[in-house]
Amino acid sequence: MRIFIFQGISVELPAWDDHRLDGFPHLVLEVKLNNGFAHKAKLQPRESSPGVWDTNESLMLPELAAHFAITGFRELGGAEHRLLASKELFGPDLCNQTGEPAEVLLDGHENHPNIVLKTKVVAANAIRQTPGGEPNDINNIIAQLQERARLVADDHPDKPRLLYNLGGALLTRFKRLGSLEDLNSAIQQHKAALNLTPDGHPHKLGLLGNLANSLRTRFQRLGNLDDINDAIIQEQAAVDLIPDGQPDKATWLNNLGNSLLSRFERLGILDDIDNSIIKHQAAVNTTTDGHPDKPRRLNNLGSAFRNRFNRLGNLDDINNAIESHRAAVNLTPDSHPDKPKRLNNLGNSFLGRFGRFGDLDDLDNAILQHKAAVYLTPDGHPDKPKRLSNLATSLLNRFQRLGNLDDLDDAITQHQVAIDLTTDLHPEKPIQLNNIGIALRTRFERLGNYSDVDNAIQQHQAAVNLTPNGHPAKPNWLSNLGNALLIRFDRLGNLDDIDNAISKHQDAVNLTPDDHRDKPSCLNNLGSSLLTRFERLGNLDDIDKAIMQHQAAVDLTPDNHPDKPKALNNLGNSLIIRFERLGKSEDADNGIARHQEAVDRTPDGHPGKPRWLGNIGNSLLIRFERLGNLDDIDKAIMQHQAAVDLTPDDHSDRPSLLSNLGNSLLTRFERLGNIDDIANAVKQNQAAADLTPDDHPLKCGLLSNLGNSLVHRFRKFNHSPDAEAAVAHLSAAASSPVGPPSVRLTAAKKWIGTASIANHTSLLDACECAITVIPLVAWLGLPITDRHQQLAQIGGIVRDVAAIAISLDQRDKALEWLEQGRFIVWTQILQLRTPVDQLRDVEPDLADHLLRLSRLLDQGIHDSNPQSESKRSPEQEARQYRTLATERDELVEKVRSLPNFNDFLRPSKLQRLAEAAKSGPVVVVNVSEMRCDALALASGVDEVVHIPLPKLMSRRVTQLQVELKSILKSSGVRQRAVRDEDVEVGGDEGCKRILGELWDHLVNPVLHSLKFKPGPDTLPRMWWCVTGPLAFLPIHAAGVYDTGDSSGKIQDYTVVSYAPTISALLERSDTPVHRPSRHLSAIEPSSGASYIPNTEKELEYIRLRLQNRDHVVLHKVDATKERVMKEMQDCNWLHLACHGTQNAINPTKSALLLHGGKLTLEEIIRLNLPHAEFAFLSACQTMMGDENLSDEAVHIAGAMSLAGYRSVVATMWSIEDALAPKVADEFYARLLKDGERPDNRKAAEALYFSVKKLREEKDVRMLSWLPFVHLGI
Repeated sequence: MRIFIFQGISVELPAWDDHRLDGFPHLVLEVKLNNGFAHKAKLQPRESSPGVWDTNESLMLPELAAHFAITGFRELGGAEHRLLASKELFGPDLCNQTGEPAEVLLDGHENHPNIVLKTKVVAANAIRQTPGGEPNDINNIIAQLQERARLVADDHPDKPRLLYNLGGALLTRFKRLGSLEDLNSAIQQHKAALNLTPDGHPHKLGLLGNLANSLRTRFQRLGNLDDINDAIIQEQAAVDLIPDGQPDKATWLNNLGNSLLSRFERLGILDDIDNSIIKHQAAVNTTTDGHPDKPRRLNNLGSAFRNRFNRLGNLDDINNAIESHRAAVNLTPDSHPDKPKRLNNLGNSFLGRFGRFGDLDDLDNAILQHKAAVYLTPDGHPDKPKRLSNLATSLLNRFQRLGNLDDLDDAITQHQVAIDLTTDLHPEKPIQLNNIGIALRTRFERLGNYSDVDNAIQQHQAAVNLTPNGHPAKPNWLSNLGNALLIRFDRLGNLDDIDNAISKHQDAVNLTPDDHRDKPSCLNNLGSSLLTRFERLGNLDDIDKAIMQHQAAVDLTPDNHPDKPKALNNLGNSLIIRFERLGKSEDADNGIARHQEAVDRTPDGHPGKPRWLGNIGNSLLIRFERLGNLDDIDKAIMQHQAAVDLTPDDHSDRPSLLSNLGNSLLTRFERLGNIDDIANAVKQNQAAADLTPDDHPLKCGLLSNLGNSLVHRFRKFNHSPDAEAAVAHLSAAASSPVGPPSVRLTAAKKWIGTASIANHTSLLDACECAITVIPLVAWLGLPITDRHQQLAQIGGIVRDVAAIAISLDQRDKALEWLEQGRFIVWTQILQLRTPVDQLRDVEPDLADHLLRLSRLLDQGIHDSNPQSESKRSPEQEARQYRTLATERDELVEKVRSLPNFNDFLRPSKLQRLAEAAKSGPVVVVNVSEMRCDALALASGVDEVVHIPLPKLMSRRVTQLQVELKSILKSSGVRQRAVRDEDVEVGGDEGCKRILGELWDHLVNPVLHSLKFKPGPDTLPRMWWCVTGPLAFLPIHAAGVYDTGDSSGKIQDYTVVSYAPTISALLERSDTPVHRPSRHLSAIEPSSGASYIPNTEKELEYIRLRLQNRDHVVLHKVDATKERVMKEMQDCNWLHLACHGTQNAINPTKSALLLHGGKLTLEEIIRLNLPHAEFAFLSACQTMMGDENLSDEAVHIAGAMSLAGYRSVVATMWSIEDALAPKVADEFYARLLKDGERPDNRKAAEALYFSVKKLREEKDVRMLSWLPFVHLGI
């Protein structure tokens, strides 16, 4: 920017005499700038030169357009005047190339001849630019002005003008260099000039305009609302001072409109944009057609209309914007310095209408106008970067519509040039950084170059960092940063990226008013991020929130808005994915309807059309797989084929679209057997895999799909190369280091199936891979409920791979896999509590770090922690938890790299597991659809004892479970209460049938193989680790009860205990030194449930047996959850007599009912009680478990075991109130005989004899004694 200082100006009126002035002899030179500055100087006739008029006043003008006018007045200060001549001039027009004075011919008005304006002297130190682009002499000019202002007294008439000039120079330097000190000083000078100028002075209005302009500039830089409010006050004051009809009125209306528009852009208050349009319209209406300010005012009116359109989407507003901008352009000659600005704004309006309605003519016009604007803007002009950026944006839009890579590359080039021309302190810099970020990530999506997405994130982050909080653009920059992070997560799978993306999108939503035009976009982006994380981690809360955000985006988007299809498509995606997870048919129907609506609203040729088509194809395929309607699969293939046909070969979406087509063809082949379908399916999946880099996360799924299609062709034609190729692709997918764990596990399952039917040598490798991936699917970084849901979906894969290993005579491997692949959550929690003493001896700092992370994870192990005092949101808590889990995973791998720590926290090997059998055999029963077997560890036996169970069938075991469940339901065994004897008799008979079958098909073969014999009162111990539906059957009571044969019941051979895993029976390395026993009894809390009368007797018996032992009793209202949990920390023996409930929907919410609240399973797990020894749960359903999580011990007894109680008495279903005190009395009588310290290892035996005594009573039914079980050592 250059500044021109004129020390004097003369005007020539050749051959004029007074009568030519027609009664207006007082001539005034008026100079007006766009910022509202108006300089008026009286012209004096030069006596020595007739026709020449002079002013000796100095004038400083920036390199901007200024309106020069010669006006005649009848009297100085009077209202009557006549415009004689005028012209809009640019600073350089007033001096020639050498800086010498120049002559300019003004345009005469009415019957007045042309008037020549001469610059008398141009200051020798006018601002120029150095070759490096920096102003050379601006500092000198400012220094001179400062010195002159310092020397001139405040009461001197020239002081305001000096301060005005100084403020203008400082503002110019700020715009060039971005120094806030200059801007603040400029405002100070303008305020001082204004304060020194009395009301009524002809310069007062100009000074008001300069101050308002400076304040508006600072607002645009810093976003301080006080500045824009002050600017509006100043301009409103000026408008109020000027009577209607005065020519200056339009200028001030225009400026006030600009300030109102700036405040609207910040706050989004509709009154501001409405008032802005009113002011601009008034300014235009009061400006004559030939007036030089008409184009500028039309341009500003157009910008106001466009901004209101952007907010409200009214078609009339964008049409009015285009018409106003077009009129401004047409009225402006190409040589005019403002022509580029007006072309640029016209291009922006065309682009805005294209974005709403998608008319390609509008887009082409936008590019045309932007190119012309750039062409007409000289290098070094401060607006050049903005115009380059706008051109780039229009080119990017054309690429997104038509897919021409030249447009995309050109857009990035233009954006980069704009950035290079802009200093970091410039207020436009964040906009340019954001724009190039969008272009770079667009190119990454198309071509897949990692450097593009990394660079995009850097640019977006820089834009956010440079934008102050509260700035209206901040939500957009945050949202775009979130989009870039999401795209990188899709490619690389780093959880930090998806968590950060959600965080940025949530911030953007929170910062955007509900009625703002960008709100739907922000909601849509947040929903997409949540959906992506759900697909990776499976947290149901994420998918529900995603649907909520997407629905809100759809509701807020007008039907004719171009973003409506995108919003509908994303809502459809969320609904279909939830349908896949939960199976609700309404989700599928609604999802397909939304996808179809998205397709119908999208014109052919739109770049989003293939994706919408692909998504509706996926939705139809998913519904076909669930409901089997052939019309759905035919339509799915048609939609997928259309999507592929519309997608260029080098487009990043093409592999996914090809794979979708291949999957649909394969599905139809499976249904109809058409050979062409399977051949085409292989072809499409092969093409998809070939187009995808090996390190792309999608490669895993694409290879899996390819392998699956080859397997089906192998089954059809038995062509061995297909089997070999299928195994190669599936093994690569299952072993992928970057693929999502769920996709890897699916590939591993297919690999196992393929290797099985093809007798491939990789079968055991496939099984090993599956076992390794399962813990990754139920990753520690997920909430427990989500881990359980993931494990429930996995099904019986662990039992199946164990069955395969047994078939291949790999019984050791089978046992290790059953140990490793079951009770995943249990194992994860115990590992968090595992001591690291050996590591501390070698690497103390590493050990402390690992211990700290483990404790933090253990404390926050659930979805929510009522005890937490954190003020963070649930999302922030979950994100922090995942971060800790990732850090701990990395730390564990680091430990494993140390010498002698390779097996650190890895699953135990057989040699270690065998130690669990030192007190009695441990029998693991594997129930698989392939086969059923028992694998036993016995003391003194060096190898795993394999016991085939040919009569035990998986399907029959499931039927027995259903039968038992029905018996319990019909018998009313749901709470601790008095029973109906007639009902129980029928239940007993059903139980006998079940127990007899368990004896014949399972227990008797195991006892026989292990050489157990019926014995006297002292019986050996035996532990059972059962799998699948066997976990819900009473193995501990299996036998034949319809005969007098005393050798046909398990209790005649052994004392039975259950164990969730073999590892749970191993001696703990951190077993604390036994301390004196301290007993806690929590009896009959006032929970609001039905009264349990015999708990009083139960407490009486316990007190009698404990006698003088340390015994804490919490009875009725004293048995609150808080008191019970507190005493559990200090007491190592626990007896609970209360109601218990099993939550079938969310098993972690199963609970013991205490006074004032529930002690839930998840709260029990959170306890870490290293001194705990034994718990007696005299309550209902404490070892019932979840049918979908049979291998996870999700019940109260299991939670107690996890909390630290290594020996637990529990119930498989509800117990009879009258009998519970008898069991407890006999139990403690045997356990505490001879006054010795109680031993939790003798609890199983004590329970055995307690139940035996009960069983032998004449009137006690089977359903009454059967539920009592022992868990643990």
